[in-house]
Amino acid sequence: MDESRFNIQKDSRRAMIWREPGTCYRAPNIVERDHYRGSGLLVWAGIATNGRTDFYVFAGGFVTAVQYRDEILHPLVRPFIAARGTNAIFMDDKARPHSARLLRSYLESKTIPQMAWPARSPDLNSIEHVWDMLGRRIAGRSVPPGTLHGLQQALLQEWALLPQQVINDTISSMPRRCQACISARGYHARY
Repeated sequence: MDESRFNIQKDSRRAMIWREPGTCYRAPNIVERDHYRGSGLLVWAGIATNGRTDFYVFAGGFVTAVQYRDEILHPLVRPFIAARGTNAIFMDDKARPHSARLLRSYLESKTIPQMAWPARSPDLNSIEHVWDMLGRRIAGRSVPPGTLHGLQQALLQEWALLPQQVINDTISSMPRRCQACISARGYHARY
C-alpha cells in the first residue's frame, strides 16, 4: 500500500538517454526538464494477490498522519486486512505520515500486523511497479487528460481496468527482485 502522485503534464523524469562517455553536452543528449510539472493528484491504493483496495484520491494534494488514519487506515486498510485473513501483513513505507506515533498506536490497537521495512527501498514495494503501469496506461491514452477532474476519472478507470493477473505477476516476482537487490548489495538491479 502506498501513495503516488500523478500529474497532468508529462513527467519527463522517465526519459532515459544512453550516451558515450564525454558526450553529455552534445545537443542530442540534452533533455530539458520542466521542474514545475503542473497540477497533479496524490492518490493511494493497496494491492494483494487476488485483490486490491479501492483507489483513493486525497483532497488538497497532500496527506497528514491524522488524514492517513481517518481516511485510509480506518475505512480502507482495516477492513481489507481483515478480509484477507490471518496471513495478511500490512506493508507501507516510512514516509513521515506513516511513521507517526499516532499511526503506530492505531495499528497496534487494531492488531494489524506490519512488515518491517528498510528505509529508501521503493524497488521492493510491488505497488511501485503497479504505479508505473498505471502511469503508462494514462500516458498511452489517445486523448491524455487535460484537467484534474479528467486525470482523476482516467486514474479511476484505469485502476478498475488493470488486470488482477498483472498485479499477481508483479507480486509473485518479488522473491526474484529481492534476490537481485541482495546480489547488487542494495544498489540498482536489473530485473
